[in-house]
Amino acid sequence: MKKAKKLTAEELAAKHQVAVNTFVREVWGPIPAELEIKLKNLKAWGFDLIAGLRQGEPAVFVAEQAAGRSPGDVYEERGESFEVKEVLNELPRGARLLVRVSNEERRGVARLYYRTGSGEESELFALPAAELLLAYFKKRGWGKLLEAFHSSGLTTEFIQSRGTRGKAWSYGALPPKMRRALREGAAAVKKRAGVGRFTLVYFGKNKDGDDRYTVTWLLPTIKLLEVGLAEHVEGLLAALD
Repeated sequence: MKKAKKLTAEELAAKHQVAVNTFVREVWGPIPAELEIKLKNLKAWGFDLIAGLRQGEPAVFVAEQAAGRSPGDVYEERGESFEVKEVLNELPRGARLLVRVSNEERRGVARLYYRTGSGEESELFALPAAELLLAYFKKRGWGKLLEAFHSSGLTTEFIQSRGTRGKAWSYGALPPKMRRALREGAAAVKKRAGVGRFTLVYFGKNKDGDDRYTVTWLLPTIKLLEVGLAEHVEGLLAALD
């Protein structure tokens, strides 16, 4: 094994200075793994809910809106045959849509289920959580979330960094904009996500007067599938620029 390079005294001092001035706001507890969603949430992700025939049997299934499925359409997907009877604009009485996120084979996976009023449950799709989130962010036009996206499991991490690193500012020296970002980041974790982590380190302005900083978010993946939280974080990231 190659021996790690030993940090110089100056490098160690610089790392220590940044570490003690990286401000953290976090709240932890059980990470939610299941969420009941509304039909409008599913449409926001880019899917239509369809009643029809799947392999010749009555079923409810999903199709991407981009495919433009209409009543009477017959098509094949992943080796299965589908026939569209109705594109649903509301759920049948007693029916529910449930999304669950789990870690499977070293990555986050989102699974959507349809539960009838009698309690019978069927899986509508299973997708890598990262794939679903990125498609959802793109469809909604959330460029900051797309740019800052880093990884996704039970939680999803975002990293937004601007400018070169340097000497990190102490809390007392932070400009109002960065103090506000820290307050709003903390509030988003506590009040909107319920659990998660937000960090901020600020390096002052560059020669052009632009802020240099790094912020990170660690938020429950399943909560980001609700439009409200994702939209709010998009706004907070945009406000930093």
